[in-house]
Amino acid sequence: MQRGSAVTYLLRRRRAWLAAIEATPSGNVEMESRQIELIERLILDVRSGRVRSFELTQPKLVAIFVTR
Repeated sequence: MQRGSAVTYLLRRRRAWLAAIEATPSGNVEMESRQIELIERLILDVRSGRVRSFELTQPKLVAIFVTR
C-alpha cells in the first residue's frame, strides 16, 4: 500500500475508534483509548517514513506494508 493510502487507512481506523467510544460510553474506554494512541503514533511514523509495515489486531487482524 502506498504511504498516502496507509495514512488514510489509519485515519479511518482512528475515526472508527472515536465513533465506538461515543456510541458506547459504558464500553472499555481504556482499551479503545490505547488503540487510538497507537494509531495516532502510527500515523506520524508512517507519514515520516519511519515505519514500512505494521499490524493491527483490532477489530480484525490486518497487516499493511508501506511502499514509496
